[in-house]
Amino acid sequence: MGSRPIRFGIQTPQEGASYAALARHWREAERLGYDTLWLDDHFYGVVTPAHADQLEAWVTLAALARETSRVRFGILVGCNSYRNPALVAKMAASLDAISGGRLEFGLGAGWFQQEYQAYGYEFPTIGQRLEHFAEALEICVRMWRDDRADFSGKHYRVERAWNRPQPVQKPHPPIVIGGSGEKVLLKLVARYAQVWNMGGSPAEFKHKMAILDRHCADLGRDPGEIERSWFGPLLIDDDAERLDRRLKKRAAAMGAVGAAMDERMIAGTPAQVIERIREFTAIGVTHFIAMFGRVDDLRATHLFAEKVIPAFR
Repeated sequence: MGSRPIRFGIQTPQEGASYAALARHWREAERLGYDTLWLDDHFYGVVTPAHADQLEAWVTLAALARETSRVRFGILVGCNSYRNPALVAKMAASLDAISGGRLEFGLGAGWFQQEYQAYGYEFPTIGQRLEHFAEALEICVRMWRDDRADFSGKHYRVERAWNRPQPVQKPHPPIVIGGSGEKVLLKLVARYAQVWNMGGSPAEFKHKMAILDRHCADLGRDPGEIERSWFGPLLIDDDAERLDRRLKKRAAAMGAVGAAMDERMIAGTPAQVIERIREFTAIGVTHFIAMFGRVDDLRATHLFAEKVIPAFR
C-alpha cells in the first residue's frame, strides 16, 4: 500500500443544488487537479429541508460525465434497495462506456428508513439488507464478466442476461463499498471491493483495517489490492480566528451530535489539515473525499487544491 498514490476527491451532494452549480463545481474541480468527484444517492435532502431540490443520482452523474474529461466519478454510495441490481449493472456499464472508463462504482446496503417509507420501499432488517447487498454485488460482477449472466439467489435472479456494451474498465469498474460493520460488511469488502470507504478517526480506521485484513487473509486475498478511503466534512480556512468562529458556530448548531461528528472530521488551517491527513496516510489511508459544504461555494475547493494537494504530489 505504500506505493499507492494519494488521491483527493469531493462529494458534491445534490441537496438544494442546481444542475448549473454542480456542473460548475465539477468543471472547476477537474481543472484544479482533483482525482475523484461524487454525488450522493437520496431522493430528498437529509441535511437540507426535505422540500429542497434533489436531482436523482444516476441521471445527474451521466450528465456530469459529459461536463468533464479526466476526473473519475461515482456515487458515494448508491443504495442497493432503490434499483434492481441487474439494471444497475447495465446502467454502470453504459456510463463507463460513455465516459471512456472513468466510473467508480459505489454501492451500499441502504440506511435511510424515512426515505424508504416515503417512496414505498420495504425497509428490511439490516441483516436482510446485507443479504440483498451481497447478492447484488455478485450479480453486478457476473453481468460485467459473462456474455450471458446467470444467478439465482434468495432475493434476486438473472437468466442469461445480456449486458452490452460491457464496461471499458477490465475486469470491471472499481467497486467502492462504504461502511464499517465488522462481521458482514467488511467481509463483503474483502470479497468484492477495490475501494473501501469509511468516515472515522485514525484510531477507528486502524481498528477496522486490522479486521478487514483478517477477512482478506481468510479469503486468500492480498489486502493491498483494496484502497482505503476517508470520507467526511472537511473545514479549511487560512484565517485561524475565522476558522475558530466557524467551528464554534458549527458546534453550537449541531450540539451533541456535532461533537461526535467532529471527531471524524478534518478541520484546520492548510498546515493543520496537511498534518491531519498525514495521520491517516501513516496508517495506509490513501484516498480522501471531502464534503466542503455548499456546492455553489468554491472557496474551500480552491484553498484545498492550492495549499494542501501539492504537499502530497
